[in-house]
Amino acid sequence: MQEDPLTLLGRLRLGREEYCQRLLTMLILEDDYPRWNSRLIPADDGLRFLRSLDRLCFADQVGSGAVQFVDEFELPARHDDERGGAPDYAVLWSDRVWMVELKTEPASHRQGQLSGYLELAAHHYPTQQIDLTYLTPPMLRRDPAVPSGMRFRHVRWDDVRPLIDETWGGSGAQQKALVDGLFAALDGLGTDWRGWRSARLGEPALPPDLGVDDASAPSATLASALAAAEGTAIDGGQRAVDAQALSLEDLQELRLQLREVLTGSDSAELRRVRPWLWSARTSGGVPMTPGGAESGYEVRLSRYETPG
Repeated sequence: MQEDPLTLLGRLRLGREEYCQRLLTMLILEDDYPRWNSRLIPADDGLRFLRSLDRLCFADQVGSGAVQFVDEFELPARHDDERGGAPDYAVLWSDRVWMVELKTEPASHRQGQLSGYLELAAHHYPTQQIDLTYLTPPMLRRDPAVPSGMRFRHVRWDDVRPLIDETWGGSGAQQKALVDGLFAALDGLGTDWRGWRSARLGEPALPPDLGVDDASAPSATLASALAAAEGTAIDGGQRAVDAQALSLEDLQELRLQLREVLTGSDSAELRRVRPWLWSARTSGGVPMTPGGAESGYEVRLSRYETPG
């Protein structure tokens, strides 16, 4: 069962990009939104859509073996002082990695993000064909420098909407609701997201300081994480940061911010505390926070013998 778009809109304070990503993911999987970085088999219609998008981007498609679909594809940092990356999607074959980054707000385009994905993918998957699609509204941008053997394609939502309609236009009620929710959000591109969301939910519009993408949220999370680090410095107990992150890259950035503060601390005890990313898929154990239970990822704090 997939979550109804209106229920999702009211349950989580998502930005437009995260909202559209989740709706499209549920369509591709014909299932509820998964934990991040899970290797999953797309539904038949989802696979048909991915193949259509692949043809649009790269006419000479390649890829051998079974296809896996990943939402929030982790590209781990190569060293502790690097953030790492997490493209919104990846489609994986035995010999190919195709990444897809979705944008709905031109302002969220981050310099170096795309070239960073290509660089990290080449490091972690040195023998695979590496491709990257950038799916955005109409916007000015500078394409990344693409290393030899890799491929990059920038496409617009207007190019992809017909593919979505062709794939799921005649589907059942659940899929129709997801398509309608996605198209309604895309119809609002360029408008104020807070107002759009409030109107859909029948709520009064939130003031800017309480709305989606509240600029104070990262600093508040960092402050609570530092308080947890102080506790770990004292008793040595492992702790998790209860961060309401909307993406894996949010957690990667939080880990890096924490590391910079802790390693630069005047306190030798705080410098012994190191933040790291716990993953349900690779780390073992169980989540320690509600966010970790839902996403499968959380920032944790551990004390080491020597300062970092």
